Amino acid sequence: MQGRTLLSAVLLCASSAHAAQQITSALDPQQTLERINRNYNTLITANHPCTEPDTGAVRGHHYCSGVTLRMVDDGPFNFWDYSEFAKKLGASSFSWIRSDLSISKLVRPAGFILRTPADARRLNLPVMETGYLCIFSFDGFTGTERQWYGCGLYNQPLPTGAAPTPSATPANRNRDLAFGSCDISDVDTGAQWRAKYRSGIQKGQCSWNAEQPADWDAMIDVHQNPGKQGESWIGKEWLNEFLIRTATDTGDGSARKQHIDALVYDPNTTFVGRTRGDTKAPVPANGLAVARSLQRKLFAQGYAVPVLRMDFQQPAQRRFAYLAEDQAVSLGVTGEIAQTYIQSANWTLRQDPGSRRQEWTLVVVPSAWGKGRQATDQQAIYEELYALRGADSQWRITESSNASMRQQLGCLIKNYPAKTQWNIEPFRPVVSDSQAAKAGCNPY
Repeated sequence: MQGRTLLSAVLLCASSAHAAQQITSALDPQQTLERINRNYNTLITANHPCTEPDTGAVRGHHYCSGVTLRMVDDGPFNFWDYSEFAKKLGASSFSWIRSDLSISKLVRPAGFILRTPADARRLNLPVMETGYLCIFSFDGFTGTERQWYGCGLYNQPLPTGAAPTPSATPANRNRDLAFGSCDISDVDTGAQWRAKYRSGIQKGQCSWNAEQPADWDAMIDVHQNPGKQGESWIGKEWLNEFLIRTATDTGDGSARKQHIDALVYDPNTTFVGRTRGDTKAPVPANGLAVARSLQRKLFAQGYAVPVLRMDFQQPAQRRFAYLAEDQAVSLGVTGEIAQTYIQSANWTLRQDPGSRRQEWTLVVVPSAWGKGRQATDQQAIYEELYALRGADSQWRITESSNASMRQQLGCLIKNYPAKTQWNIEPFRPVVSDSQAAKAGCNPY
């Protein structure tokens, strides 16, 4: 077929085209969204804790509940690698959020979510069983002044044999790392924490053991009810700090990539806070732009994970949202992807005002090459799009008329040449070109 010959020639000859990418991990983005929202709203407590399914060993709340995330900068580096500060400490700082915590302020407007071990087991994916150290009710000003990878008391030695803290029987897989300095401070409850810490909280506070469910309950109690405090970082809207051991003592964080479930951004802020180890003054950042850049970097490593909107102004049940137009890459496709004309093509389910039903829309973003060649290479663009998404059930089962998607694409390119995003729907009928143009390329 002539179109296929043209497409092959362009793939071989166009130096500005995207190279073929081998994708080894690509979960359905809608299912990822549902899982993360479910975890955010699953209120596990010490009375019914998370457990390892094969051993029955008790684990901390992070194992099957809540959302563990790290907010990061973008730049000429791999965001999954460890900073010089983290290498010295032997740990990286995360936050853990859940619907019973009022956290809405984080240190960056974009970052990544770690898949819970429980979800990884259910999905038959690599499980991050170890590495979890401790969690502070608020930012702990963590550094080498705190022993045991940042979990100790500030500028105080660790008593001999204090860490790691013994866990319940049977011992869980993370028993050799988890430690909370609250255990050596006679602090076991939120009330005891409030009685002990009335000022100098950021440096003075103790840490909670990452594998003791009662400590997680106490952390939540403290975070929501810290008592009368005057420090800027001590408030229930501010983050907590969850320390996770670095996988290596070098800067290589490659082992972390396989555990990343999603990229996230907060649409309501550009705030970038000053953190320990920063080498330059913080500058406000656009969270979506950062998240898209992180997504491209991970995609180049063979992992296709979604960008999710994390909106603290929405109800808890809709804290996270997936928007096809937020994506910088095509999701849900494994194997070799050779995208020359198409930057991304992702499905979204929308309420259509004409049909008054939920309808599938394919949101297509052409690459710079594709945009520049849209007038001359229209058939090749369609063939690449079909190769990428034609086997999807949304297209294969829903297309009401043969060539409907092809006609809509041609209509948009001809009548709206400046558009940088093409929305095409398989439910639309094939009509004459003039009727399609009259309907704004959305015929019924």
